[in-house]
Amino acid sequence: MTTEFNAEHAPRWREDVSGQRFGADFIILDAEGNTLRGLNETAVEVWMLCDGTRTARALVELVSQRHGWEVERVLTDTLKFLTELRRLGLIDAVEEVR
Repeated sequence: MTTEFNAEHAPRWREDVSGQRFGADFIILDAEGNTLRGLNETAVEVWMLCDGTRTARALVELVSQRHGWEVERVLTDTLKFLTELRRLGLIDAVEEVR
């Protein structure tokens, strides 16, 4: 299985993974106790939208619109971030969005 994330797949948190804010830090924690921390606010915003209901492209369009950013640049960075989350086993890629 390739871990590279496709813009047309929808990112969805794995069932055994949660994200939570602790003071100024946002921590993603899985069932084995592995953590990912040090996310910037945009990464947190992307993480919060990874509910499997929208494609990565739709998620990026939403974030870009909120901030007035160029979609294609945000898409490139977001796909890299989603690829890393998937490689770490923190998200899945849903191929068909309902």
